[in-house]
Amino acid sequence: MRKSGATKALYAGSFDPVTRGHLDIIGKALMTFDAVHVAIGANVKKVRTFGIEESQRLIIDSITELWPQAATGTENLFGGALDVSEYTDRSLIGYAHQIGATHIVRGLREASDFNDEFNLHGVAGRIDPKVLMVHFICESQFLHVSSSTAKELDSVGESIGWLVMPCVEAAFAARRELLG
Repeated sequence: MRKSGATKALYAGSFDPVTRGHLDIIGKALMTFDAVHVAIGANVKKVRTFGIEESQRLIIDSITELWPQAATGTENLFGGALDVSEYTDRSLIGYAHQIGATHIVRGLREASDFNDEFNLHGVAGRIDPKVLMVHFICESQFLHVSSSTAKELDSVGESIGWLVMPCVEAAFAARRELLG
């Protein structure tokens, strides 16, 4: 049993906002797969802080802040090896099929993530066992990083630079200014 052909990973989430932990997982996926597709989905259990389009821009800006070589002078990131879009009104597996993904990437921070991911893995495997699910554990400095923590700390005036890239900090500041 061997890998056949090029690999493409789908890394989907709400990314509201994208964090340094998300970027760590994107970096690991880029080192593992031929292409990576980051997809922003709507989570019906969450109210978004940033709209889908703004989240997409923040992901791209965060990537180019962290990895300046990602910007190749075109709309493509890393020469087309990485792209960012949104997905709605379809299952994760359905979207993986639509974009030609061979793998789904998920990030793990703590043991409690494992139960949810284990359930998702089982459901996805029943729908299509050919789309493999791969889990990356983020680096230790990102184990306590989450979008929810960034939002909570920002709401009480705490620094969030250790959680997010400067462009995301600036987006929070602009949002606070707009809301008064």
